[in-house]
Amino acid sequence: MAAREENENTCILERKPIFIFVIHFHQPVGQLGEVLERLFENSYKPLMNTLMKYRAPVALHFSGPLLLYAKEHYPDFLELIRKSGDLGFPEFVGGAYSEAILPLIPIEDRVEQVRKYNELFRKLIGDYPLKGFWLPERFWDQTIPSVISRFGYEYVFVDDQLLYSKGMKWGDSKYLWVTEDSGKPLKLFFIDTEIRYKLPWSPIPEVVEYITRISGLEGCPYVLWGSDAEKFGEWRPWDVTGKWLEEFLQVSAKNDKYCILRPRDYVRLGVPRGLTYLPHGSYDKMMEWSGGLVWNFLTKYSESNNMHKKLIHVRNKVLEAEARSNSRLEDAWDHIHLAECNDVYWHGLFGGTYIHHLRAEVYRNLIRAENIADRILGGYGTKKTDFDFDGTDEVLIEGRSLNAYVKPSDGGTLFELDYRERGKECNLANTMTRYPETYLSDVPYYTHDTYRRALFRDFIAEDMASLREWVSRGGGYTTENLVSISDYVLSELRNSGVVLRTRLKDLEIVKEYYLSDSTLTTTYHLGNTSRRGEVLLIEIPFSPYSLNELRLEVSGEVVEVGQYAETNEFTLASESNAIKVRLSEVVNLWSWKHVTLSRTEKGVKESLQGLVIALGLKISDLAGGNLKITLHIS
Repeated sequence: MAAREENENTCILERKPIFIFVIHFHQPVGQLGEVLERLFENSYKPLMNTLMKYRAPVALHFSGPLLLYAKEHYPDFLELIRKSGDLGFPEFVGGAYSEAILPLIPIEDRVEQVRKYNELFRKLIGDYPLKGFWLPERFWDQTIPSVISRFGYEYVFVDDQLLYSKGMKWGDSKYLWVTEDSGKPLKLFFIDTEIRYKLPWSPIPEVVEYITRISGLEGCPYVLWGSDAEKFGEWRPWDVTGKWLEEFLQVSAKNDKYCILRPRDYVRLGVPRGLTYLPHGSYDKMMEWSGGLVWNFLTKYSESNNMHKKLIHVRNKVLEAEARSNSRLEDAWDHIHLAECNDVYWHGLFGGTYIHHLRAEVYRNLIRAENIADRILGGYGTKKTDFDFDGTDEVLIEGRSLNAYVKPSDGGTLFELDYRERGKECNLANTMTRYPETYLSDVPYYTHDTYRRALFRDFIAEDMASLREWVSRGGGYTTENLVSISDYVLSELRNSGVVLRTRLKDLEIVKEYYLSDSTLTTTYHLGNTSRRGEVLLIEIPFSPYSLNELRLEVSGEVVEVGQYAETNEFTLASESNAIKVRLSEVVNLWSWKHVTLSRTEKGVKESLQGLVIALGLKISDLAGGNLKITLHIS
């Protein structure tokens, strides 16, 4: 301790540049076990061992999901963290319980996210002081100070781009500033964008030169690196980045050009530059991806908005159930807070919203929270509400075993199908749309969807040839010869179902949905079946909780996906869920694996999202103009 204080005093007396090193460890809720195993063995453990070897004066943030996973699978990693704390060299940095983007969730949940992180950290690591706060995805909002300061947080790490966006200069970002919300002050550290791109990729002399560039500034300036632990051992092999880190720590310990200080050491010595207020925002690339607002992801990706609005819907149920039972439903809230984990609500360099298993875990947590609330409320039935906040009403049919959410204004499609049975909870409509991402513009074989992927989207094809061409391209578009039935109107709400109507030229269609236990029945009534060769096409995507062992069975036999069949029954299955489908008529059946392309940290990759089934039959072949499709889910 005395040696550290002497070093701090030397830094000030000799006016040396200061380097602050903040490392962020995080993986999302629902991450695959094999990915986590690779990260712990190839990145997190060797990184911690190296920092302990050199007693590096760093600041470390471990996210709540990572701590929870380590508790179950890597208790030795928690022991490493505790041991480092006992040695006294790192400063621990706090954060949000599930690494939720705070501006994206209700204010009460923001408070709970911070409280629960503090509680989790004390329970798993120890009662170490948490004075610095790591903002999830570094999204700043001016309400942050009043949320986190109540828990004793004194400073936060934000990106220098926010300071520059209001006209301030590079040198201004090398000092501590103060902001406030509702009279609650908070100090601001600024993460340096340029050094974030240099370390650990650039030659060490280049990094040292950049740090010492601030020596001409007055007072006590700093350069702060704040970024992901995965840069050491995951983005590039440990034998490269680990060697770089060891050399950098050796150079930093021996050099007389600059000092490494922890944030709290700098706060004790540094005098804030003054008062400032910052616009909403994040780091440079995130600002590019989001268009400056985190909420823009909700309008770009229907799947992101659906999860967010499902969260709001379930949250309201839990609040109502608590009011009715006069008790705190802690388990339900834990599921909600875990579902707020940020990674799946946005897309940029990482897969994000495109990652199926992360979306599946969000729905599993939300359905579990909903089940807890509904055991008290018992409010099963059908209601009309603007679920997705787009200005038009949706129909929510909710039962003990299934939920079916219908959007009349978007083809009368079923955009969410929740299976609620214990241990198998999932949204079977969790299929990702293929979006026209700019970075895919030069991929010649990529076809983006012109509509959202949802169950029971209906089309009228001129003939079977038009339908076969559409199938060969994975669907997702319309042509002159294949028209989407885009707009149904609500005709009747029933206790466990809904009736919709539409008219396409001289063809009237009535579509009914009905829930009973674990069965969903969809019935089509066509009012004019005299059309000679036209074909009714119905699309049914299937996206279970797990995509392992994804398969199609026709008449009890497993068939190769993509194989054409004529049948009135088939089964969609995986290791986690199954849907047995029966039809009142024999139909033409096509199938394909639905795959998206999206950018990841390792380049553009394909992601399996589920199976898509296309059912087609001539309208003139419909007996009495009726077609009944029954889905039994398990």
